[in-house]
Amino acid sequence: MPGCSPRCVRCSPKAPASFPAPARIPMSAPIPAPPSWVPPVETTAPMAFPPAPSGDDVRGGRWLRKLEFAGHALDRLVHRMLPPESNPFSQIGAVANTCLLIALASGILLLFWYSPSVHQAWQSLESMRAGSFLGSLARSVHRYSSDACVLFVLLHAVRMFLARRFAGPRWLAWATGVALLALVWAIGWSGYWLVWDVRAQHAALGSAKFVDRLPILAEPMSRSFVTNESVPSLLFFVIFFSHMLGPLGLGIGLWIHLQRVNRARLLAPRTLALWITGSLVVLSVLAPATSAPAADMLARTERFSMDWWYLWPLVLTDRLGGGLLWLLFLGAGSAVTAIPWWLVRKPRRAPLAEPSPAPRAASVDLKRCFGCTLCAKDCPFNAITMVPRADDRNFTVQSLVDPDLCVACGVCVGSCDSEAIELAPFATRDLARTLRHWIESDAAAGKPSFAALLCAGSAGGALRSDAQGRCDALPGYRTMQVPCVGWISAVLLERTLEHGALGVLVAGCPEGDPNCREGTRWFRQRLEGTREPSFDPRKADRSRVRFVQHDAAQPGRLVAAAAAFRAGTALTAPFVPSAPRRWLGALALATVLCGTTWVGSRLPYRTQHDADPVLVVSFNHGGERLSQHAMSPEEAAKRLPHMRSKANLTRERVPVRIRVTVDGKIVHEASHAPKGLSHDGPSLALERFPVAAGTHGVAVELGDAAGKEFNRRWAGNLEFTNNRIRAVLFDTKSGFTVH
Repeated sequence: MPGCSPRCVRCSPKAPASFPAPARIPMSAPIPAPPSWVPPVETTAPMAFPPAPSGDDVRGGRWLRKLEFAGHALDRLVHRMLPPESNPFSQIGAVANTCLLIALASGILLLFWYSPSVHQAWQSLESMRAGSFLGSLARSVHRYSSDACVLFVLLHAVRMFLARRFAGPRWLAWATGVALLALVWAIGWSGYWLVWDVRAQHAALGSAKFVDRLPILAEPMSRSFVTNESVPSLLFFVIFFSHMLGPLGLGIGLWIHLQRVNRARLLAPRTLALWITGSLVVLSVLAPATSAPAADMLARTERFSMDWWYLWPLVLTDRLGGGLLWLLFLGAGSAVTAIPWWLVRKPRRAPLAEPSPAPRAASVDLKRCFGCTLCAKDCPFNAITMVPRADDRNFTVQSLVDPDLCVACGVCVGSCDSEAIELAPFATRDLARTLRHWIESDAAAGKPSFAALLCAGSAGGALRSDAQGRCDALPGYRTMQVPCVGWISAVLLERTLEHGALGVLVAGCPEGDPNCREGTRWFRQRLEGTREPSFDPRKADRSRVRFVQHDAAQPGRLVAAAAAFRAGTALTAPFVPSAPRRWLGALALATVLCGTTWVGSRLPYRTQHDADPVLVVSFNHGGERLSQHAMSPEEAAKRLPHMRSKANLTRERVPVRIRVTVDGKIVHEASHAPKGLSHDGPSLALERFPVAAGTHGVAVELGDAAGKEFNRRWAGNLEFTNNRIRAVLFDTKSGFTVH
């Protein structure tokens, strides 16, 4: 057998002296009945183990499974039009990465036209739209590919959640996936800043609410967005730089996200990638991305269209305060990230006298392992490594299973021809003896039966059998549920047929996105003889093994397939859509996905603002320092000699008082304490007051001395118009300014 050890028991007619005799039981050798402590087999609930937590293991798991059936129905619908390798819903993560790569390439191309300046950003994009078709196309592709990336990331997260693929060793992929989604959103949020239109204006004001709650800035960010002149160019450049640097963080996060996945599908296949690119280009030509009106910090916009894929938080930031926003986002983010812990029930402890029905990590019997490396190559989750031999056997390496990475899929069991790997409670040799006992008992009674090996994540997971493997839905079969068809070895199939089974029906997950990733593919290749360890047609007739694939929502089709196999009906050829059907299906699917992306990027949004004008008053000014006095002998006696001075010095400032009057009526009066731990910093204020439209007399008075008088004053008439803001600002250097 190519690639096997010269001591492989399947290739060598005689096992080597260093390999134990029971490595493989000869076909002709009698196999004893199962030991008394081993039940014949349990194919009821304890054996019906899906690779992901079952409905009993996850809170609300039964409802999640029912919702998952909708995803299966969508896959079946797509497969009626497209081959499985062209179905975007069975490789959503790879499609999202492809969209991200397109967004990255188009974003780099945009730098030829874009000017990263708060004063020139909007105008540079408008000039590009009017004067460069290529630039406008690049911008539109950048917009829609970014939106499509979020769409597919959300679909990927929903699919993983409904499939319960977040517990155990998969927690790392889930947690990093949540972080990657947050980072993708943050990059898109910062990208809308760079347009500096009305949408960017609201994004900036919403961001300021978050930042102002953190004690990290000397001056609240909100004061930077009171007027157009106050927006700092340096801040705009920082946003631009973070937007450019964000994809690097995505690359690092994606690398961590896929650490526990072997042979990860990073990008969509070429045909699907070309369809994605072409669809985005067509959408960009038909509906080019445009900017909203230029940002005007003194304008109040009541309604505008926005990209809901990225700007949906505006619904919250426009209406809630900074503290509540932090509580809401941190609480929701923590709850979603912690799903692998709070949504999964802790396994029950079985009595010591009973074997636990819950699958555990695979284990290796070194007496049977000869270091062929097939298990490490086949493991879908990087849970097996080959390490130097730990015993005195005449082999170079041995298999080592990392229990922290093993998801108990059982694919490695099917890869091990010498039965050195076990996955409790699916003890391969015990179950093989049990199955043989059933088959031989039926043959001895004159009623030879078929064997059915059912993947618990497929349609077979919905069927229940008694302790003797009999299932009412599958008459004439002895059934046994397995974690994945990848668990089934060629040896088990050969022996089952050799012992008198009329045939072996194997039911697995459909192509696309199986629960155990590559288990279905590896089993098919082993059965066809293209992957080791392969089925040996010299020892059993391959036509007596039938492999069917139906998802968990199709137990009826599995029952029909089993009846057809038992009746001797030939296996129906898989449905292959015709070329016209594939083209029409691809066009329809591209239209639906592009339409969803476009609608989400253009839906209208109504702010909480009304048409009434607003008066904004703000200052950044330090009050006078508190008075100093001569140190008394009593005060000096309380201090060390080197700390005694003639005067009692202080750094503390007095609070700054403010009074705002409109048409002779006081609308606001308050005192603002100085900032700093020693109360020696400036006092800051930012106040907003609704004012009726028209001309009003406004007076703003400040008091920065220890007395109660207001020693700084501005007064004048201001014209207020609907949807506009008038601002009166004060700082120590410039004094009062009116905008």
